[in-house]
Amino acid sequence: MFFYYRLYVFRNIPKYRILACGGDGTIGWVLQCLDIVKQEAACFSPPCGIVPLGTGNDLARVLRWGGGYTGEENPLDILKDVIEAEEVRLDRWAVVFHEEEKQPANPGREGEIIPDREQTMTNPEDQTSMIIMNNYFGIGIDADVCLKFHNKRDANPEKFQSRLFNKTQYVKIGLQKALFERSCKDLWKRIELEVDGKMIELPNIEGIVILNLLSWGSGANPWGTAKEEGVFQKPTHYDGLLEVVGIPDVSRLGLIQSKLAAGIRIAQGGSIRITTHEEWPVQVDGEPHIQPPGTITILKSALKAKMLKKAKKSRRFNAASTLSSSNQQQLRQAQSEGSPGSFGGCGVVTSHLGVDVQLSHGKSTPDDLQTAGTGEEEEEDAFL
Repeated sequence: MFFYYRLYVFRNIPKYRILACGGDGTIGWVLQCLDIVKQEAACFSPPCGIVPLGTGNDLARVLRWGGGYTGEENPLDILKDVIEAEEVRLDRWAVVFHEEEKQPANPGREGEIIPDREQTMTNPEDQTSMIIMNNYFGIGIDADVCLKFHNKRDANPEKFQSRLFNKTQYVKIGLQKALFERSCKDLWKRIELEVDGKMIELPNIEGIVILNLLSWGSGANPWGTAKEEGVFQKPTHYDGLLEVVGIPDVSRLGLIQSKLAAGIRIAQGGSIRITTHEEWPVQVDGEPHIQPPGTITILKSALKAKMLKKAKKSRRFNAASTLSSSNQQQLRQAQSEGSPGSFGGCGVVTSHLGVDVQLSHGKSTPDDLQTAGTGEEEEEDAFL
């Protein structure tokens, strides 16, 4: 509620920008906050930049903010980058989980199952939930590794304080899966995939990754080249399409995360439906859980978002020389006052430099305009 109040303070400002400090989960959290407060705001969809403080930081990589903030960069320079950044669209997707109805067995003739009328006449809405996806969705082996990592981190959060340690734990879990456990074997036989209304024949895989970004698992690209090839269009994060990639096994998963290989291209489309008849590990934007049998549908969300894409070449020295002395003083004041607040590391400061800049130390946003640069440049950006 405290952060909503901070955003509400800016409800009458027609133009401002947000800078979020955190990982991909932080970005999603801020977007959700904006979805709630924007109906009463003069600026319906403020664009958002990122200071990447998470482990993967995949959205930050695609938008050129880098793979991780080291603490060496001057906050004043970051503010200048926010002012110079361009606004770009980010597609958002609704992932709808619907559990299949259970048929409880009651006593009857031997071997006969009699549905309990009272239990089977449940409201279908009780078995349906929805999550907004910004980056990617996974089912099978990658989600299984992600789930094991999250369980270990939740058990000992004090040990998971560095990106390097977190990544080594991912590798360790992956090796254990490869050597001792193949719980996702034959996934391709045990689920059904439908893309844009067409049933897709799956290759021999243990996992599926569905991408909105060409950055996954800390800068890897399971799709491969970002160019148009064969029946597949050139992918972007604002084209209204998702890329469906197959992961054959844990060893290929490791090669993909090491940026030494790509996955198996399966499909590209704007509507995806997965049907399962047993429990499977799934993850949405790196947040994993066990999903009961049923259907998983991914559709384009009506929610809008804008992001800030950092300029390809920094113009910091020129920007510093063109800023007036009063504006430079305002920036220094913003730097000194913009320390994290008391709510989950959240604080907000503004600096009026022709553009309103809001710094949110703890969570962020995305959506609407055109991107600059060639496809080759965009492909390189994902690996920053």
